[in-house]
Amino acid sequence: MRISVVIAAYNAAESLPETLAAVGAQTLAPDEVIVVDDGSTDETAARARSFGARVISTPNRGVSAARNTGMASASGDWIALLDADDLWHPEKLARQAHAVSFAPDVAAVACDHYQFRGDGEITLASLLASRRARYDALSPQRLAPDVARLDHMGLRLMSIGMAFFPSAVLVRRDLALAVGGFDESMRRCEDYEFLLRLFARGDLLVVDAPLMGYRMQGSSLSTNAEEMNRGLIVLADRIAAHPERYAPGAEAAFKPRLRLALLENAAFRVKDGDRRGARALLARAGEIERDRRWWTMKLASVLPLRSITAFSALKRRVLGRP
Repeated sequence: MRISVVIAAYNAAESLPETLAAVGAQTLAPDEVIVVDDGSTDETAARARSFGARVISTPNRGVSAARNTGMASASGDWIALLDADDLWHPEKLARQAHAVSFAPDVAAVACDHYQFRGDGEITLASLLASRRARYDALSPQRLAPDVARLDHMGLRLMSIGMAFFPSAVLVRRDLALAVGGFDESMRRCEDYEFLLRLFARGDLLVVDAPLMGYRMQGSSLSTNAEEMNRGLIVLADRIAAHPERYAPGAEAAFKPRLRLALLENAAFRVKDGDRRGARALLARAGEIERDRRWWTMKLASVLPLRSITAFSALKRRVLGRP
């Protein structure tokens, strides 16, 4: 089993040394470390070379293109993806490689992850623990105390959401290339879309331990949510346009998540005063289902703001709320 680490990096000179140090601390050393310098204007390439990584320099084309370049250039039969600001526990690769010994036919091996800020503060100790009920509902087949096999994840991943980030995934190189790698035209949810195509072709193993650290960025939560929802809407369009790339039934299975994304972004549009944009999103959401939340949003998209404010104040008085 040969493992190639692939790191897509853009202007990552500040965070990359800590990330590469975590790779160097692995108890199971990878066979190679590839850093794809995606058109950086800082010292990213020099920092990578100082840690002995093989550097591939390209024009700036985005993270998906950088990952695809690294996977195509790798010599290993397994690819360990890693973002340039994330971290690994020293046992991450060793425990994932051990998991493969239980089921070498799987498409990928993922692990749980924790989330932290730039100052090192851990904001979430375990993503899977925070979604335990949804994870257990997938009926994981326990192969070892900390290793489980999940099948039909081309559909069932939708019920748990994006729980397995790229830096937590060890993927079979031949299969990653066979499904076409990452969609280079997507700017959001490209990792989710890639996994949906990958899991249509094979099962997933999960090492139930937070062996990857995901670095939280400090940008606006509302902006992030709206952009992520836009990515999910684009993903829904991809599934509808090319159903053959995904598991049978993927379009229908994704509709509840699509509807939620449409409703949430309609709320953002109303808040920003873009009622026409809100109504366009609501029209699409209404094709899926029209419930109380949909009608409430529809009303908010046509009434003047002062009417909505007066109605909300009256409702609070009737209900005895401050």
